[in-house]
Parts: sequence; C-alpha cells; structure tokens
Amino acid sequence: MGGEFNPGDLLPSENVLSTQYHTSRETVRKSLNILEKEGFIYSRAGKGSYISSPQHNVFSMSFSEDDSGNQTKYRNITVIEPSEEIRNALELNSSDKVIEISRVISRNGIPAAFDIKYIPYDKGCPIIENEINYSVFPEIVAAKTAPFAFCTQMEIGVESGDEKTAHTLQCELSDPLLVIYRYFIDQDGRCIGFGKKYMRQNYGRLKASSGYFEPC
Repeated sequence: MGGEFNPGDLLPSENVLSTQYHTSRETVRKSLNILEKEGFIYSRAGKGSYISSPQHNVFSMSFSEDDSGNQTKYRNITVIEPSEEIRNALELNSSDKVIEISRVISRNGIPAAFDIKYIPYDKGCPIIENEINYSVFPEIVAAKTAPFAFCTQMEIGVESGDEKTAHTLQCELSDPLLVIYRYFIDQDGRCIGFGKKYMRQNYGRLKASSGYFEPC
C-alpha cells in the first residue's frame, strides 16, 4: 500500500522475511498464502513470490434483496401458464405451469421496483399459500431443496416493461428499466427458480468496487 513494492517486484525469501519479522518460516509461508489468495502476489516454483498487478478493470458487486427502509406490498401470487421466456429459463414443457409471486417496492410512496419470481408448480407440494412465506428468493428455492444444493446466477440488462409493469411502476411503455435477472441452479444443472426485478431509473443503481481496500 505504501509503494515499497510494485507490480513485478520479487519479494524477499521466506528465510529473509522470517528473520526480518522475528517469526517462523511456517508463519511466513501461511502469510504469503493469504496474500496470494487475496490477489496481492503470485508465486513461481523455484523462484519465489512476485507482486501482482492490480486488476482495476475487475469489479466486485454486492447485490442484496433486502428492501428494508422501503415499502413492500405483494401484488399477486398465483399459478400461471409461463411465457416462452419463463419456459426457457426453467426448462419447462408447454403443459407445465409456474407459481408467480409479484410485489411492488415503493420509496416515499412512489413505486420504484417491480419484483416477480417464478418457480415450477408442483401440484400440492407445497400449496400456493405457503409460497408467500418465502419472500426472499433464496428462501423460496431453499424450501424445495437443501440449502447448499444450489447456486445462484445474476444478469443485468435494460428492458422496456410490458403494460402490466409500466402500469405498476407508473411509467411509460417506452421508458427503459434496469432489470436484474436471477437464476437458481441445482447440482444437476437445472434451473429451479427464475426472477426479474424491474427498477426505475431513479431507483435502479448498482454499485461495484475494485482495488484492495475499502474507501473511507
């Protein structure tokens, strides 16, 4: 951080570092492993450890479905015939149905986001009314499988909403909306949950950071 070492520089050997910091080689080795995992250095067999080049064009983004501080209201929860987009996402047959759970997130009384979740409908397992207990998407999927038995993927795009979305968000059909697509994949590679969250321009802002320290 102080600029004493720069990208490409060779670090002192484990022996030199253990003497300099009055500690064992094992402690030095563990410390170097931590630095390598965090991306500060890389090692080359028989040569030693080198300073990595910071990847300021690689960003880490945190996205949470926690809408605390806003007003959330369920709009609908029902069984529907899925559109082609939903069928493709969930790999469903034309005769399959899905449970649609939609809610509106408002800020200061103004609709800011429209969140829609889809999960395959298995008749009687569980009943539709039980689904509303799982308002956070991972909990919806976890209710149907083991908590560690799936992964989640996210995509970001821009769309103009359909009439229902435009009416819900009180915007024009032509207005661009930020869309968060969520996919939940099980261990067999099947998509077991799909969701879209439409966000108006004044609400839909995502933040990401790069580098090796958090700004003050």
